[in-house]
Amino acid sequence: MKNTHYNYAGDTGISGKHRSRMERDTEFIKAYRRVLDLMLDQGVPDARRAAIDFTVLNTQPRYHVSYDRAYIVVSNILNGSGNPVKPSLQAMMWQEIADKVKQLCDSKQVSIARATEFVLENCRASRFFITPRYAYHHIRHVTPNLNH
Repeated sequence: MKNTHYNYAGDTGISGKHRSRMERDTEFIKAYRRVLDLMLDQGVPDARRAAIDFTVLNTQPRYHVSYDRAYIVVSNILNGSGNPVKPSLQAMMWQEIADKVKQLCDSKQVSIARATEFVLENCRASRFFITPRYAYHHIRHVTPNLNH
């Protein structure tokens, strides 16, 4: 089976988990900047905070996880072993992925492996699975000189 999702570190020495986090954060910053520009144009009070909250809760990003990790976690969830991730936003993300995989497996009679690959490549998350606090601190780190 051809696996096209990020499950490699390449020659950069960056782990797959770190690469996924960087890609997620980059996608978040791009979405945040679009929302912030709109809110600033509309004169929204406390536009920075409003843009962070809106972007976290309403933007539908890609699932930034490796296929290998997704297959293991989703298999555990669907085989009744439970979600190996402690209750958190990350656990909610894994459950969301598992639900989509299960729906594909049940309705299209495909394997967990194929359904997992399809979900990662073609489906969007319901939100960014990060807290507004993380988002705010990340934005301050990435754009420390911006006044918004």
